[in-house]
Amino acid sequence: MNLRVRITGRHKESAVVESADKAVAVGRLMLGEFSDWAEFCRPSTVDYSALPRRQLKSGYADVQHRLKAEIKKFCEKNFVSLDSEGLASLYEDILPTRGLEMPLHEFERKHGKINPEALKGAPPHLTVSISLWGLKFRFPEDLIAKDIAAALQLTRIAQQTLRPFHSLPQSSISERTSEFVPSIRNLEFAQRATVLSCFNLLEAYLNGLAWDYCRSNSLEHLSKRKAKLLQDTASASIRDKVDNYPWIISGKAEVPLEGRTEFLEQVKPFRDSLVHPSPFTAPEKFGGYQKLQKFYELDEGVMKLAVVSCLSLIASINHVVTGLEGFPEWCKPINDEIDQAVKQDQLTSA
Repeated sequence: MNLRVRITGRHKESAVVESADKAVAVGRLMLGEFSDWAEFCRPSTVDYSALPRRQLKSGYADVQHRLKAEIKKFCEKNFVSLDSEGLASLYEDILPTRGLEMPLHEFERKHGKINPEALKGAPPHLTVSISLWGLKFRFPEDLIAKDIAAALQLTRIAQQTLRPFHSLPQSSISERTSEFVPSIRNLEFAQRATVLSCFNLLEAYLNGLAWDYCRSNSLEHLSKRKAKLLQDTASASIRDKVDNYPWIISGKAEVPLEGRTEFLEQVKPFRDSLVHPSPFTAPEKFGGYQKLQKFYELDEGVMKLAVVSCLSLIASINHVVTGLEGFPEWCKPINDEIDQAVKQDQLTSA
């Protein structure tokens, strides 16, 4: 009888220590505290039931007096419905592939709801990513916004390099092309990349809104045309999405969207010339403008108009759909880079 009690006690203690070690490993991984997978995998290599009694009792006591409180604090900060046992279960999902990528709705269904504050305004269609880089929330809008910020930074650096050459006569720089031609290439590339990425960003944002709405709402109250427009995002044009999605999703009456005219009427022809480049000019097919000429004329002014009108349009749609002022948090890298460019221009002109 006494032997049975000792075995039962050992099993209980070993299970508690193993579960806590796995929960702690997941917490540390989410915080980006591991430099390789070996330490994370260590709990899976230990036979806890075979540990010396003294070591097991010490580990058990540490769980009860320290780790339990730390794990609880971590869970309460980052999750709504995930506890120590849930973290230990998550360990088993991460271990086989040395990481995890899972849609948010699937992650929350299987493991527990993430604290909205930890999401920091990220959309419901995000992907939960857990790796040696920690816990990350991945979604197209965020990555494309960072692409635009990187392109704007490349533009700013190129302009800084080129600025001293602007006031020099042609004769004095003709033998110095190696000093500035690479910056011209970077500038032109960044301008084209920015315009394209602005359209990619807006489309990703609109598609995300449609996906989230369809997943969370019944479409029975919508006409077949409107329901199809939301569901078949691949067939709808970006103009159709801009002119319909905000009002279908919000149920509000249509009002002018700030930035719409500039983005769709002034910038879009330049984007079209990049997406469908051709050496043939056929203005009668493209609203009267020379499509090829748009390709060549794309410059810093077009790039700036693309960025400003895109942000304005996103902010307007965000206000219609959510009632919140300003653009979503993931637009911040773009705005920060715009601020840097403004500061650089001010310093140059001072």
